[in-house]
Amino acid sequence: MRRIVGIFLAFLFVFIPTFQGTAQTAPAVSAGSRLSGISAEAGFSIETRQGYKVLTVSKLWPGSASRKTYVLYPRGSQPPRDIKADLFVPVPVQRVVLYSTTYIPALETIGELDSIVGVDNAGFVYSPQLRARIAAGKVVETTKNWMPDIERLVALKPDVIFNYGLGNEWDTFPKMQEVGLPVVLLGEWNEPDPLVRAEWAVFIAAFYNKEAEALARLETVRSEYARLKTLAAGAGSAGTLPAKSAAPQGASTLPARPRVLVNGPFQGVWTVSGGQSYMARLIADAGGAYLWADNRESGGLSLSVEAVFERALGADVWLNPAYGAQKLADVKALDPRFSALPVLKKGNVWNNDRRMSPGGGNDYFESAVMNPHLVLADLTAIFHPELLPNHAFTYYRKIVE
Repeated sequence: MRRIVGIFLAFLFVFIPTFQGTAQTAPAVSAGSRLSGISAEAGFSIETRQGYKVLTVSKLWPGSASRKTYVLYPRGSQPPRDIKADLFVPVPVQRVVLYSTTYIPALETIGELDSIVGVDNAGFVYSPQLRARIAAGKVVETTKNWMPDIERLVALKPDVIFNYGLGNEWDTFPKMQEVGLPVVLLGEWNEPDPLVRAEWAVFIAAFYNKEAEALARLETVRSEYARLKTLAAGAGSAGTLPAKSAAPQGASTLPARPRVLVNGPFQGVWTVSGGQSYMARLIADAGGAYLWADNRESGGLSLSVEAVFERALGADVWLNPAYGAQKLADVKALDPRFSALPVLKKGNVWNNDRRMSPGGGNDYFESAVMNPHLVLADLTAIFHPELLPNHAFTYYRKIVE
């Protein structure tokens, strides 16, 4: 399940027992009660009205001005007729297809993993429970040759296909909608705030009438995230940490807010996270000083290797230099100039691929979205090992010689 690819094919039409509506936002009928516990910054809202729920998605992808409205009504009853929506869905849903691995933990949390009948690429799944269902033939792959298998999707008769959009030719959802498939678009990947991104688990839970369970779990995540953020903030903003006998080796050599470099070059282009991005906020909350913190973008920055190298010379920590790199030699092999980087000489280089499935599924790209507190704990332990001396890493591992 990857967000960077998705070419589609559609060639037949059948009726799907989920009501398709007109692509318009809901008119102002009777006012409802908006679900509390969701941030105002979130790109979605959940409103309860008399006998049904209205879910509105306002952030689909960067620059998108369109909105999606989904009306959820009790299974076995008739959909409301006093409101227009993009899709009417009887709930709780019983059969779903996922087009991103990031949706899997939301279903695991509320005990609804068994409702999954299809995934777009089984090889990218990390969840042992879901992989077992795939192996047993209870969950099928719905992508063929990098294109959605429309015929198979139709045959699955899903109540909902959870998907996403990028606003370009790689989007898979338009052809699905053309043949009547019930597509629900999420925009969690578009949220720069780690905690707000995690709130999308509640959006998914609404399709199972389990918002309360998801909110309760979200509060636990928020509480732990706040605790770790406060802990990291106490490390200071400048200078060098004093040596401590109980601290792990190397703890005293890092500045109070170590300077952090991210990613590595690919085909001559080095894409780094913008200064207001999801990754930049995690680094700041973990007590790091991101090398592009002065940038105002929330997306990625495509830079030349030379432009990044100039700043990289001042890095104390390097995160995610190369996918699959096992040794520092693998990182050095990317560019002969890297051997001159002090951070590489010190060996303070980490990859977020500690948990991988046999088929290549990386749990960071699956459960990390719904568990920002676990990512924050890993980063805090990397930047300030003296603060979490006994930390057991979840997603990150140190790249060794």
